[in-house]
Amino acid sequence: MATESMSFEDAHQCKFVPIQPWEHSGKPFKGFARVTPVDVEEMMESEPFGIEESIDEVLNVCTEDLYLDMRERQIDYVSPTCFNPTASYLPYRRYLVDWMSDVGDQCRLHTTTIHVSILYLDKIFRTRDIPRSQWQLIATACISVAAKYEEAEEHCPPIPDLLELTKLSNAGHTSLSFREGEVEVLRHLGWRLRAVPPLHVIGYFLAKGAIYQDDRWQGRSLIEKIPKYVKKYAEFFCNLTLQEYTFQQYYPTQLAAAILMASRVALQLEPHWRPELVRLTGYEECEIAKTFNHVWNYYSEQFPGHGNRSTSPKSVAEGFS
Repeated sequence: MATESMSFEDAHQCKFVPIQPWEHSGKPFKGFARVTPVDVEEMMESEPFGIEESIDEVLNVCTEDLYLDMRERQIDYVSPTCFNPTASYLPYRRYLVDWMSDVGDQCRLHTTTIHVSILYLDKIFRTRDIPRSQWQLIATACISVAAKYEEAEEHCPPIPDLLELTKLSNAGHTSLSFREGEVEVLRHLGWRLRAVPPLHVIGYFLAKGAIYQDDRWQGRSLIEKIPKYVKKYAEFFCNLTLQEYTFQQYYPTQLAAAILMASRVALQLEPHWRPELVRLTGYEECEIAKTFNHVWNYYSEQFPGHGNRSTSPKSVAEGFS
């Protein structure tokens, strides 16, 4: 800790004051022999940048407990053990994802709701052979069920509006038959609707603070808008990886950590990973290296040249606004 310099005359005039007992500081003393590398890391950690108030204090809860709960529940929908790269619907999955995203946008649903609805669809389609004649009905029912679980009630699209928007009414479906489709979705999901997409996890990371005071942006100090651009990149990578089923071979929390790292790399934030992020995410850099490379290579394939060129926050804002 830096201290102000004191002249000899000032020091000469100072009176001797006995050292106060340590307990007056409010912190327990830890002798030198008991200080560990972890203790040193904690003392040297940087404060989050752009976070005015702790999310724990705002919500009056320990959000780390919520993250632990996400890590436990994430395997209900996505994990290496339930990854099925031979599922029969996969050649058509990209079209389903794009269609469901478009329906969600027209219904003005949150992006997280659409991500959850697609996880519902994936869980059903990878384990059951659903006739193609029912795909549109099941996909729409997944959107409706996800909206009822994720959104406020007033934001849930009315069934008649959904039927008209998706043209299911032209195929002879009524509100009653659609209700039956929703019940079928619920049965397929075992009535367990808590899905954890990476976008949920990213929201937690950013709310806690994933950029730090001593981070460097292109070799310079951070500017005020950096957190906004990290958020834009992170959401972009979440949407990008949602389109490709192979990313479901990773746990959502692991993929979210890799996406956070990709966002920092894309904005040329240094260091790319740091002890504070290990503490935040629970993942060492070596544990997400493979996932990060998958994300970055896919990004480079879909947007040739972007992965190799310098990107400024201004260009990010223009590209994703």
